Amino acid sequence: MQLVTKKSPSNSLNKIDFFVFILLWSVATVGGFIVSLLLIEIGEKPDVEVLETAVGALAIALPQSYLLRAKILPLSWIISTMLGWVLITVVGVGALGWFVLSTKFLSFRIFYGIITGGIGGLVIGMTQWWLAIPPSVCWGWCWMFFSSAIWAIALCLGSVVGIIVYNSTNLFLGEIIGLGFTWLIVSILTGITAYKLFN
Repeated sequence: MQLVTKKSPSNSLNKIDFFVFILLWSVATVGGFIVSLLLIEIGEKPDVEVLETAVGALAIALPQSYLLRAKILPLSWIISTMLGWVLITVVGVGALGWFVLSTKFLSFRIFYGIITGGIGGLVIGMTQWWLAIPPSVCWGWCWMFFSSAIWAIALCLGSVVGIIVYNSTNLFLGEIIGLGFTWLIVSILTGITAYKLFN
């Protein structure tokens, strides 16, 4: 006689919840980036001002805070996210996701993408962990390290995609496509991380 184990309905619901959350998080994050493009002019690192960075961060953090409202106070998420982006802009790392690297050399883009993405992601993740993520969230401190790794990967890949499209078309639009690719990677990977940490 064989025992047949039934799959728990809650397991399949959790999988559905997982994919729905990732989709909503990605739409919120990439949608916030697209809205921010109406307010921020894409340029090279020194061109993006602190006020523009704060406005762009608000456009990203606002819809994200709505999705996290069950676990995190929305205002604390918004303030911590804006503070993180303002800090990295002030200290010279740059407004991640709104500037393109000035170098056209692929190897430099990979290197600078990893370094600036890693540092910027760490600062943003640190402010979010420090000001927004409640101590009751187990492993909440890991958020800053995941954020650092995610931004390092995404900015590196996005800047490579941007220069490849730019070289193929000779249009600056290629760089914006690279930034969009960066935000897509960031949104998917941070969505997965947020779901795992906050559930």
